[in-house]
Amino acid sequence: MEYLSKLFKIASLQQGFAFHPHCKKLGLTHLISVDDLIIFCKAYPYSLHILMRAFQTFTHCIGLKANIEKSSIVFGGDDTQLHQECLDITRFIEGKLPFRYVGMPITANRLTKGECRLLVEKITAKILVWSSRHLSYVGRLVLINTVLFGMFNLWAQIFILPQEALN
Repeated sequence: MEYLSKLFKIASLQQGFAFHPHCKKLGLTHLISVDDLIIFCKAYPYSLHILMRAFQTFTHCIGLKANIEKSSIVFGGDDTQLHQECLDITRFIEGKLPFRYVGMPITANRLTKGECRLLVEKITAKILVWSSRHLSYVGRLVLINTVLFGMFNLWAQIFILPQEALN
């Protein structure tokens, strides 16, 4: 994955490459986590060609390739002709916000109560399992402090959680 990161870094330095407007200051072209990859750039055909060439170089050298059926491209505007051009270049399907990246909802706005349902359901499921076990008060307290607050803190560090979800 370091090799892929270097290829994307080199690609972003090519003349004509356009960063996504919110990523330009950081020089951010991608995020990688295990087998998940998000690529960022302005929806310009030339920028996509540059990044796809870098990805093809990676595929040729390493042998790993994108699963086209699971890959999508998310647009921020309404130029359908440009969208189609970008879809033709990448051969990905058009995705929509919100989507999940490493289990976390990715959205353009603040999270809604519904988007936090996964977190609430995970916490509730843990509590139900623990309540069926014969755990001491101290044992339950340790589980709550480590597991439940750990799950909550991860989300709270990334998102502003709506009050309904907190309740």
